[in-house]
Amino acid sequence: MRKYKILQFPIRNTKSGVTQYVMNNREHIDKSRFQFDFATLDKTLDYAEILTEQGCKVHYISCYAEDDPATFISEVNVILDNGYDAVHLHTSFWRSFAIEEIAIARKVPVIIVHSHNSGIGGAAANINREAALDLHNRRKAEFSVDLATHFCACSTKAADWLFGPQISRENIQILKNAIDVEKFAYNKDIRTKYRRELGLDDSFVIGNIGRFEYQKNHDFLIDVFAEVSKKVINAKLLLVGIGDLMNNIKEKVDRLKLTDKVLFLGKRSDAAELYQAMDVFALTSRFEGLGMALIEAQCSGLKTYNNIENNIPENTITENIIGLPLDVEIWTSEIISIAQSGYDRLDHTAQVVAAGYSIKEQIKILEQIYAMENNYV
Repeated sequence: MRKYKILQFPIRNTKSGVTQYVMNNREHIDKSRFQFDFATLDKTLDYAEILTEQGCKVHYISCYAEDDPATFISEVNVILDNGYDAVHLHTSFWRSFAIEEIAIARKVPVIIVHSHNSGIGGAAANINREAALDLHNRRKAEFSVDLATHFCACSTKAADWLFGPQISRENIQILKNAIDVEKFAYNKDIRTKYRRELGLDDSFVIGNIGRFEYQKNHDFLIDVFAEVSKKVINAKLLLVGIGDLMNNIKEKVDRLKLTDKVLFLGKRSDAAELYQAMDVFALTSRFEGLGMALIEAQCSGLKTYNNIENNIPENTITENIIGLPLDVEIWTSEIISIAQSGYDRLDHTAQVVAAGYSIKEQIKILEQIYAMENNYV
């Protein structure tokens, strides 16, 4: 049987967001037909040894195309010497089209540009967001249908952000950020176990899973929690993830004398279980392409609060998702209200499946693209 070799680029050491999406796909794809290899711009990947033990190749690229074009082109060409049938490019915003142009020159059969966001995130936002946004808009205006074979996005909002009018909507395939719904289903036994292990037995737990960076807006979440904790004396805040701004947030928590109420859990591989330990989920992001965490939280039956600007049809699956403007007083009032009234936490897996977010179904679409069984262009 023909085995297709797919290069996934880029993955990150944080193993969140795009990287988690890629790893979810690898876990569920038909491995007798598809081989995933990976490229990263990070100097190290803590989980690289696990991937190589499972037969994957991990390629390290030493620089960005904008910083050293010659070295970047040389290193990418060496990677493509492995003979890939598809290059899956996971893109949040535009810097250049270097990989696309190299892949076209090398005649890679399938070149997928996949939009995952709707704003400037990552290190670029922490350093000079305005310059990065200007570059993105200039590059977007230059992007054309000749630069890839397939155009994908996690939502229509993400599609508009990356492709604009340059790529017609009928040429864009929406690939949902699907999950293993059974894994995230509400489980009372896991909830009891994790709350006990984390010392949260008698606590009202607000949770957040995301990188510590400009996009995720932890500053706002800490401001909300500081107010909530004045009224809800048993309130705890569970923060999962790592990132460049983590120390800034820790310093703010210390200044507000909330250290004993905020748990920084770092990078974890047990997010599904951690959702069970929460009482509500709060995603205060300034922007999102979709927000996989919103799907996971809803699947686990959590009351889920989200920046109303990011409440889009694609992520509004259950009645438990509540969009709020980024106003500390409004978020505080809503969370205090639910802490006092409570709610029935139910199994919402059926709704998540009905909305098309079961990875068992979505992976079939991706397999068809990789194998060129359907042409969306």
